[in-house]
Amino acid sequence: MLTRRSLLTSVAAAGAATIVAPSLALADPPDQSTPEGWLARLAAHRDDVSAVFSDGAGRRFSHLADRSMVVASAIKVVHLLAYTTAVAQGRLDPDEQVRVGDWGARHPYLGDGPVGAGNHLNALTYLGIPCDKYGVAKDPEQRVPLQSIAKTMILASDNSAADYLRARLGDRALRAAAARGGWRMPDVRMFGGEVLLLYFPEYCPPPGSPVEVRRAAGDALSNRFACDLSFRAKVLPRAAEKPPSAEAIMAWSASTGQGSAAQLFRMHHEIAASHDRSAVLAQQLLEVPLEPKPPGLKALLYKGGNLPGFLVLGFDALWSDRGPGTSTIFLKNSTPEDLQYGQVLQKLCVDALYRPDTFAALERALRH
Repeated sequence: MLTRRSLLTSVAAAGAATIVAPSLALADPPDQSTPEGWLARLAAHRDDVSAVFSDGAGRRFSHLADRSMVVASAIKVVHLLAYTTAVAQGRLDPDEQVRVGDWGARHPYLGDGPVGAGNHLNALTYLGIPCDKYGVAKDPEQRVPLQSIAKTMILASDNSAADYLRARLGDRALRAAAARGGWRMPDVRMFGGEVLLLYFPEYCPPPGSPVEVRRAAGDALSNRFACDLSFRAKVLPRAAEKPPSAEAIMAWSASTGQGSAAQLFRMHHEIAASHDRSAVLAQQLLEVPLEPKPPGLKALLYKGGNLPGFLVLGFDALWSDRGPGTSTIFLKNSTPEDLQYGQVLQKLCVDALYRPDTFAALERALRH
């Protein structure tokens, strides 16, 4: 699983190696260890791709940009802007000391990476908080600043951090943040609730039920896990005794939160182009290192996500001499090779924001 330690080692996973997905494969796969191989992969499967690219210098193209696809952890930019807005308005204190057990109550043990290396475990480890292999803090009474929870939501793509902030802020705040980017009624769900629906399918609404019904079912399970110790005790035994099938995993993954490349693009661009305190705070948390920096680049912002069969990337380049460049790309039917060589795709997306030849190559690959 890729991490966020540097720009090109991060796909900011939301999905889980604890969830054993089928090994999807491409016929005659190209060599994705090279940019040319990735361009060939995208060109050969254009219907699997949605994208919007704008370099801030007048070049722009989009491909199936309004199609709804799985958005995975990339949606956390909505949670982030809602949080930074609340801080900027004085409704939340970033230095508030939060009980680790309250944050951990949104982590259902599994679903965010391999046992012993999950995203929540990585978040706690980053903050120096001892925990067990399931990411359960050894001392739930320990306190951390609220701003550290927000930081790990992006740095470690911690799902429970996003769920904790959503529970604190409320959906109205998240919808208002998304509306700044023209994203009306974002499909925001409790990540932990979605994982619990996978392991407890008896709580899933019937197939074909409205999204609102599915969201409510997952949210209810997340809240139950947070408050009901007897239900919490059933999770690990259920995962061991009745692991989901490969088919169930892929069906579950495809039914999680949705969004479009255009919606995510507008959200990213709003954060990148704005200068108010809430946007600047969000920019600071999204910034990733890039060395060497292209001339004129002030900062590079990034948030991505992945689930079995899906990969999402969102980048912003903040320039000193022009408006920001933004790129979003969604890929469905993604394969293990897509994750293995995700760094190469990331570099293509970043290069396209400042290299006209790379921008044109991506545009040609998607036949525009």
